[in-house]
Amino acid sequence: MSIPTTAQPLTVPLPDGRRLGLTRYGNPAHPAVIFHHGYASSGLSVPACAELLAELGLQVLAPDRPGAGQSDVDENLTLASFAADVVYAVEALRVPGRLGVTGWSAGGLHALALAALYPARVGPLHLLSTILPFGDPAAYQDFTVGWKAVRYANEYLPTLGKLAFAEISEKWHTDPEATIDEFLKLIFGPPEQVVGFQPTNRALLRDAAVQGFKHEGQGVYFDSRAICQPLSFSLSAITAPTTIWHGTADTIWPPESLHYLTERIPHTHINMLPGEGHMLYLKHWEEILRQICAQMQ
Repeated sequence: MSIPTTAQPLTVPLPDGRRLGLTRYGNPAHPAVIFHHGYASSGLSVPACAELLAELGLQVLAPDRPGAGQSDVDENLTLASFAADVVYAVEALRVPGRLGVTGWSAGGLHALALAALYPARVGPLHLLSTILPFGDPAAYQDFTVGWKAVRYANEYLPTLGKLAFAEISEKWHTDPEATIDEFLKLIFGPPEQVVGFQPTNRALLRDAAVQGFKHEGQGVYFDSRAICQPLSFSLSAITAPTTIWHGTADTIWPPESLHYLTERIPHTHINMLPGEGHMLYLKHWEEILRQICAQMQ
């Protein structure tokens, strides 16, 4: 059997009739690392790494959250419900052994849910420039003014948000080239722009966002609702060895609030990278995968 060298789109039918889309990178016979993509993105946001995965004997499975990419919309999306979707898909695909679990940015919250709710299925957990739970007052008190405003709008102006995401979705699908440049300049600071405007990374982020904004942006809307809900699980239930990768120059989520996680997750180590921004995983993907591989062995 030939070993795949390109991303493979997959869909798994779920018990409620929805479809869960995933992108597989690597050999399906190998142990898997789950990659939870960032907000308003999709499973296409994994850096190209076919040779590295073959060397390490790993595959990466990157699920599209409901409404993104190949996944159907789920209006009742929660962190817990998506964790259940992922575990169901992994079982359906007969993925062997424990899972390495990663999550970039907002995907970190989904990674936390998977590790907390299914500890017997999760090996090492790696949080890549993660955000904190919007629905926990203990985390909210450390939010910047900007993130508190986002939380307020999501709670009290949901219709406005839904309309805004539909408009943004149209922009991504009608002119993705201009939209990715606008996105990088408007949202991110200099440390992230240096990484994001690198041609390979720019193309990856662009294509992932186009898929993230399918279904008129409904997936982004319901994901924003999900990450603002109170946690239905305890972070203290996480038994996986947990590594937090964060940059000192992260302009999206400053690292000062990460004590929230280290105080609640039992086995946590912070790998603080000097001068790195919110897109550090794109630069350090090989290092991240090698560490996960060593832990899984």
